[in-house]
Amino acid sequence: MNLADPSTLGWWFYPVTFVLNVFDSFFPPLPQELFVAGIGPLARDGSVDLVLAALVSWAANILGDAWLWWVVLRRRAMLERWRWGRWLLRKSGQGLSALGERGTFSVLVGLRFVSGGRTASYVAAGLAKVPAKVVWGSTALGSAGWVVFMMLLGELTHDATGLPAWASAVLGMLVGTLIGAVPALIAWVRRRGKGSSETHEESGAQGAADTAR
Repeated sequence: MNLADPSTLGWWFYPVTFVLNVFDSFFPPLPQELFVAGIGPLARDGSVDLVLAALVSWAANILGDAWLWWVVLRRRAMLERWRWGRWLLRKSGQGLSALGERGTFSVLVGLRFVSGGRTASYVAAGLAKVPAKVVWGSTALGSAGWVVFMMLLGELTHDATGLPAWASAVLGMLVGTLIGAVPALIAWVRRRGKGSSETHEESGAQGAADTAR
Protein backbone atom coordinates (compact mmCIF):
# COMPACT_ATOMS: atom_id res chain seq x y z
CA MET A 1 0.00 0.00 0.00
CA ASN A 2 1.30 3.45 -0.97
CA LEU A 3 0.48 5.67 2.01
CA ALA A 4 1.44 8.75 0.01
CA ASP A 5 -1.62 8.16 -2.16
CA PRO A 6 -4.88 8.43 -0.16
CA SER A 7 -6.78 6.54 -2.85
CA THR A 8 -4.97 3.33 -1.89
CA LEU A 9 -6.16 3.44 1.71
CA GLY A 10 -9.58 1.92 1.07
CA TRP A 11 -11.64 1.85 4.25
CA TRP A 12 -8.59 3.05 6.19
CA PHE A 13 -9.25 6.49 4.74
CA TYR A 14 -11.97 7.08 7.33
CA PRO A 15 -10.08 6.32 10.58
CA VAL A 16 -6.95 8.08 9.30
CA THR A 17 -9.03 11.14 8.40
CA PHE A 18 -10.73 11.02 11.81
CA VAL A 19 -7.48 10.82 13.78
CA LEU A 20 -5.77 13.57 11.78
CA ASN A 21 -8.72 15.94 12.12
CA VAL A 22 -9.00 15.37 15.86
CA PHE A 23 -5.33 15.77 16.67
CA ASP A 24 -4.71 18.67 14.29
CA SER A 25 -6.39 20.81 16.94
CA PHE A 26 -3.43 20.03 19.23
CA PHE A 27 -0.76 19.67 16.52
CA PRO A 28 -1.49 22.13 13.65
CA PRO A 29 1.31 20.79 11.38
CA LEU A 30 -0.64 17.55 10.85
CA PRO A 31 -1.83 17.32 7.20
CA GLN A 32 -5.55 17.02 7.91
CA GLU A 33 -6.31 19.28 4.92
CA LEU A 34 -4.83 16.70 2.54
CA PHE A 35 -7.49 14.14 3.34
CA VAL A 36 -10.44 16.54 3.47
CA ALA A 37 -9.47 18.24 0.20
CA GLY A 38 -9.20 14.79 -1.39
CA ILE A 39 -12.74 13.70 -0.48
CA GLY A 40 -14.39 15.07 -3.64
CA PRO A 41 -11.91 13.72 -6.20
CA LEU A 42 -11.68 10.38 -4.38
CA ALA A 43 -15.47 10.09 -4.24
CA ARG A 44 -15.59 10.58 -8.01
CA ASP A 45 -13.20 7.67 -8.42
CA GLY A 46 -15.36 5.54 -6.14
CA SER A 47 -12.55 5.22 -3.58
CA VAL A 48 -14.54 6.78 -0.72
CA ASP A 49 -18.13 7.61 0.09
CA LEU A 50 -18.65 11.38 -0.17
CA VAL A 51 -21.22 11.77 2.62
CA LEU A 52 -19.51 9.39 5.05
CA ALA A 53 -16.08 10.96 4.56
CA ALA A 54 -17.51 14.47 5.03
CA LEU A 55 -19.37 13.44 8.20
CA VAL A 56 -16.25 11.77 9.63
CA SER A 57 -14.23 14.94 8.99
CA TRP A 58 -16.91 17.15 10.50
CA ALA A 59 -17.33 15.04 13.64
CA ALA A 60 -13.56 14.76 14.12
CA ASN A 61 -13.10 18.54 13.92
CA ILE A 62 -15.85 19.07 16.49
CA LEU A 63 -14.37 16.54 18.91
CA GLY A 64 -10.85 17.91 18.48
CA ASP A 65 -11.94 21.47 19.25
CA ALA A 66 -14.06 20.49 22.25
CA TRP A 67 -11.31 18.25 23.59
CA LEU A 68 -8.70 21.03 23.32
CA TRP A 69 -11.05 23.48 25.07
CA TRP A 70 -11.71 20.98 27.86
CA VAL A 71 -8.01 20.15 28.36
CA VAL A 72 -7.09 23.84 28.67
CA LEU A 73 -10.07 24.51 30.91
CA ARG A 74 -9.61 21.54 33.26
CA ARG A 75 -5.98 20.45 32.87
CA ARG A 76 -4.03 23.66 32.46
CA ALA A 77 -1.62 22.79 35.28
CA MET A 78 -0.75 19.55 33.51
CA LEU A 79 -0.13 21.38 30.24
CA GLU A 80 2.28 23.79 31.91
CA ARG A 81 4.56 20.90 32.87
CA TRP A 82 5.35 20.06 29.25
CA ARG A 83 7.05 22.08 26.55
CA TRP A 84 4.28 21.14 24.12
CA GLY A 85 1.64 22.28 26.64
CA ARG A 86 3.37 25.60 27.22
CA TRP A 87 3.55 26.07 23.44
CA LEU A 88 -0.19 25.45 23.22
CA LEU A 89 -0.88 28.06 25.90
CA ARG A 90 1.31 30.59 24.10
CA LYS A 91 -0.78 30.04 20.98
CA SER A 92 -3.70 31.62 22.81
CA GLY A 93 -2.42 35.18 22.42
CA GLN A 94 -4.05 35.80 19.06
CA GLY A 95 -7.26 34.10 20.12
CA LEU A 96 -7.56 35.94 23.45
CA SER A 97 -7.11 39.36 21.86
CA ALA A 98 -9.73 38.53 19.22
CA LEU A 99 -12.17 37.20 21.83
CA GLY A 100 -11.82 40.44 23.73
CA GLU A 101 -12.52 42.61 20.70
CA ARG A 102 -15.32 40.77 18.90
CA GLY A 103 -18.17 38.35 19.48
CA THR A 104 -16.89 35.09 20.96
CA PHE A 105 -19.03 32.82 18.79
CA SER A 106 -18.10 34.49 15.50
CA VAL A 107 -14.39 34.56 16.42
CA LEU A 108 -14.35 30.84 17.20
CA VAL A 109 -16.05 30.15 13.88
CA GLY A 110 -13.94 32.53 11.80
CA LEU A 111 -10.45 31.88 13.17
CA ARG A 112 -10.69 28.28 11.97
CA PHE A 113 -10.08 29.57 8.44
CA VAL A 114 -6.85 31.33 9.48
CA SER A 115 -3.63 29.31 9.57
CA GLY A 116 -3.11 28.19 13.17
CA GLY A 117 -6.36 29.86 14.19
CA ARG A 118 -8.14 26.67 15.18
CA THR A 119 -5.63 25.93 17.93
CA ALA A 120 -5.30 29.54 19.08
CA SER A 121 -9.03 30.14 19.31
CA TYR A 122 -9.95 27.04 21.32
CA VAL A 123 -6.98 27.38 23.65
CA ALA A 124 -8.18 30.93 24.24
CA ALA A 125 -11.72 29.64 24.78
CA GLY A 126 -10.44 27.33 27.50
CA LEU A 127 -8.44 30.07 29.21
CA ALA A 128 -11.38 32.47 29.00
CA LYS A 129 -13.76 29.78 30.33
CA VAL A 130 -16.12 30.15 27.40
CA PRO A 131 -19.38 28.23 28.12
CA ALA A 132 -19.71 24.73 26.68
CA LYS A 133 -22.78 25.60 24.59
CA VAL A 134 -20.84 28.36 22.82
CA VAL A 135 -17.90 26.03 22.19
CA TRP A 136 -20.04 23.18 20.84
CA GLY A 137 -22.18 25.49 18.72
CA SER A 138 -19.25 27.39 17.23
CA THR A 139 -17.25 24.30 16.42
CA ALA A 140 -20.26 22.57 14.84
CA LEU A 141 -20.84 25.52 12.51
CA GLY A 142 -17.19 26.35 11.90
CA SER A 143 -16.23 22.73 11.25
CA ALA A 144 -19.06 22.30 8.75
CA GLY A 145 -18.00 25.43 6.87
CA TRP A 146 -14.33 24.45 6.88
CA VAL A 147 -14.98 20.91 5.62
CA VAL A 148 -17.16 22.21 2.78
CA PHE A 149 -14.54 24.86 1.95
CA MET A 150 -11.70 22.33 1.73
CA MET A 151 -13.80 19.87 -0.27
CA LEU A 152 -14.66 22.60 -2.77
CA LEU A 153 -10.98 23.54 -3.08
CA GLY A 154 -10.14 19.91 -3.81
CA GLU A 155 -12.90 19.71 -6.42
CA LEU A 156 -11.90 22.98 -8.09
CA THR A 157 -8.21 22.08 -8.32
CA HIS A 158 -9.12 18.64 -9.67
CA ASP A 159 -11.35 20.15 -12.35
CA ALA A 160 -8.89 22.90 -13.22
CA THR A 161 -5.76 20.76 -13.44
CA GLY A 162 -6.97 17.29 -14.32
CA LEU A 163 -4.45 15.89 -11.85
CA PRO A 164 -4.99 12.55 -10.07
CA ALA A 165 -7.12 12.66 -6.94
CA TRP A 166 -4.18 12.63 -4.51
CA ALA A 167 -2.31 15.36 -6.44
CA SER A 168 -5.44 17.54 -6.51
CA ALA A 169 -5.74 17.04 -2.76
CA VAL A 170 -2.14 18.18 -2.21
CA LEU A 171 -2.65 21.24 -4.40
CA GLY A 172 -5.95 22.03 -2.68
CA MET A 173 -4.24 21.76 0.70
CA LEU A 174 -1.52 24.20 -0.39
CA VAL A 175 -4.07 26.66 -1.78
CA GLY A 176 -6.15 26.44 1.41
CA THR A 177 -3.06 27.03 3.55
CA LEU A 178 -2.09 30.08 1.50
CA ILE A 179 -5.61 31.50 1.75
CA GLY A 180 -5.57 30.94 5.50
CA ALA A 181 -2.19 32.63 5.81
CA VAL A 182 -3.42 35.91 4.28
CA PRO A 183 -5.50 37.07 7.30
CA ALA A 184 -2.69 36.05 9.66
CA LEU A 185 -0.20 38.09 7.60
CA ILE A 186 -2.50 41.12 7.55
CA ALA A 187 -2.96 40.91 11.34
CA TRP A 188 0.81 40.63 11.82
CA VAL A 189 1.45 43.70 9.65
CA ARG A 190 -1.19 45.66 11.57
CA ARG A 191 0.34 44.68 14.91
CA ARG A 192 3.77 45.76 13.70
CA GLY A 193 2.38 49.04 12.43
CA LYS A 194 0.55 49.67 15.68
CA GLY A 195 3.65 48.83 17.71
CA SER A 196 5.80 51.15 15.60
CA SER A 197 3.24 53.94 15.93
CA GLU A 198 3.09 53.56 19.70
CA THR A 199 6.89 53.53 19.95
CA HIS A 200 7.09 56.68 17.82
CA GLU A 201 4.46 58.43 19.96
CA GLU A 202 6.31 57.49 23.15
CA SER A 203 9.59 58.76 21.71
CA GLY A 204 7.91 62.02 20.67
CA ALA A 205 6.35 62.48 24.09
CA GLN A 206 9.68 61.82 25.77
CA GLY A 207 11.40 64.30 23.48
CA ALA A 208 8.79 66.97 24.23
CA ALA A 209 9.22 66.37 27.95
CA ASP A 210 12.99 66.71 27.64
CA THR A 211 12.59 69.97 25.70
CA ALA A 212 10.22 71.37 28.30
CA ARG A 213 12.85 70.78 30.94
